[in-house]
Amino acid sequence: MKKSDQTVLLFKMPIFSRSKSELLNWLQHAVYRTQNPLVLFTPNPEQVVLAQKNPQFRTFLQHADVLIPDGIGLLWASRLLKLFGRSEAILERITGIDLAIDLLEWAKKEQWRVLLLGGKGYHQAEKNKVELVANGNSTGKLQLQWLEGHENVSRPTKDEEAKVAAAFGRIQPQLVFVAFGAPQQEEWVIHHLNLLKKSRVKMVMVVGGSFDILFGKLKRAPWWLRGLGLEWLHRLVQEPHRARRQLALPKFIGLTLQELLKKKR
Repeated sequence: MKKSDQTVLLFKMPIFSRSKSELLNWLQHAVYRTQNPLVLFTPNPEQVVLAQKNPQFRTFLQHADVLIPDGIGLLWASRLLKLFGRSEAILERITGIDLAIDLLEWAKKEQWRVLLLGGKGYHQAEKNKVELVANGNSTGKLQLQWLEGHENVSRPTKDEEAKVAAAFGRIQPQLVFVAFGAPQQEEWVIHHLNLLKKSRVKMVMVVGGSFDILFGKLKRAPWWLRGLGLEWLHRLVQEPHRARRQLALPKFIGLTLQELLKKKR
């Protein structure tokens, strides 16, 4: 999705800026108007910072059909920049986990085959049915397949690549979630678009660490904490090793201030 009336140009990236229901409606129409898989990426402040110093990652993001405002920081930055006439404000935050749940419900209704690629320790997903848990409620039971894919996605082996290709050929999934973490997951999607198209995938979305929540390995933040945009803090308490990632936040604030100080053309 290029710059349009549905997006806001933020840090040179066209971020989707409509409601989640409008996004789902757009996807339901767009998915049948193309022979290529729709690519959904979910940038947050950490990834915006990475994109500024990593041109290749920025290029990966630009190849997406939709860039979803997953991080609350993007919403706050756009609103601040709008106050100074530097940008339009993003309408609302759309979290990757919420969209993933909606897409799974959609897949269930359409009887789509779903492949979960990446993450570790989800062997129960290889069974016929898996009950996904989020917000304390079950989203229902789905026919899913899970595949670890790579021990180290940065250094995939020929054997791993062959097994992944064989799995796609066997399963022929219509919906694929990729959870290798940024920037590896975005790179994997872009470099495997031919495989996705050959396997007749209709939609592929990167989901980061969402599998842990979907399978109930980690508890999601309560609704009131999510409403404050502090879901990241709840996850940090459960996984203290993620603290280093928060170092990107001051850099993101710095990028926002740079945008404010730029001279208008």
